Amino acid sequence: MDHQPALELNQLRPSEQAQSEANSPLAQLKMSSVFYTHARLNQPWGLKIPAIANSTMFHLSLHGEALVKIGEHCIALQAGDFILLPHGQGHEIVDSNNSPAADLFEQNLQRISEHYEILTISGTGPSSTTLCGTVLFDGEISRALFSSMPEYILISGDSPAYPLIKTMVDAIQQEATSQAYAASLIISRLADVLILQSIRVWIAQVSENQPGWLLAHTDKRLAPAIAQIHGDPAAPLNIEQLAKLVGMSRTSFIDYFKKILGQPPKQYIQHWRLSLARELLRHSQRQVIAVALEVGYQSEAAFSRAYKAKFGEPPSQSRQA
Repeated sequence: MDHQPALELNQLRPSEQAQSEANSPLAQLKMSSVFYTHARLNQPWGLKIPAIANSTMFHLSLHGEALVKIGEHCIALQAGDFILLPHGQGHEIVDSNNSPAADLFEQNLQRISEHYEILTISGTGPSSTTLCGTVLFDGEISRALFSSMPEYILISGDSPAYPLIKTMVDAIQQEATSQAYAASLIISRLADVLILQSIRVWIAQVSENQPGWLLAHTDKRLAPAIAQIHGDPAAPLNIEQLAKLVGMSRTSFIDYFKKILGQPPKQYIQHWRLSLARELLRHSQRQVIAVALEVGYQSEAAFSRAYKAKFGEPPSQSRQA
């Protein structure tokens, strides 16, 4: 199995860590729904799972072996392994003999509830049991966060994180099969924890040379600047002041910021402000000028130009949508 190299991240003091977490894009991450398939499979079998927009997918191998094929990657799953596919891309999961894959929706799916279905393939060969999930999310911030992650995150059954992962998946399954009051709400909250736990494992494994939003929040040198950017998006932000805040020269700060985030500070600040504005427009009744001021723009015209350049539509259209 492929594992990414481990990285010892700089540790923040408890107060700094709490502030960083509160201002992190992770605080904006909310799952909206989960669709769950309990697959009981006897060889030969293979499933082709289509891409689903605004989703992340996972497979938990309970028994037997399987291969997950994503693009050029082929990942072997043993019993107890968990794999998260943050981008919700189309992929195949097949038996250990690499049997041909057939469309999932052409199979004999037994619907149990709104969120839960059972799939049975009755071959004559060795058996496997997997729990497969599709987790839907909404929002520009969630989309940007998942897009910064790798094609997959693999958590083996012997990982210290596995017991909590398994507990969350079991709890989702239990709620998905029930008709109890607020089951859908509970499922989405459990999915929040499942995804956050998976992201935490990834952060502990990821290479320091791989830029991303989340790594900046665990980086001791950048954390104060990131907290300033996210904590008050309406505040006037000056690159020299941010560099001074973290004890670096302007040039060193820009270079280091770009190494960790993959883009210079000004571009990151604009991206964050506009992403936050999109969330506010879609999920509140604020006027466009009010949203513009809340994310640091001093005029509606400047905000509208920047917004349309990024999203291809004016702010008013996003609010109507």
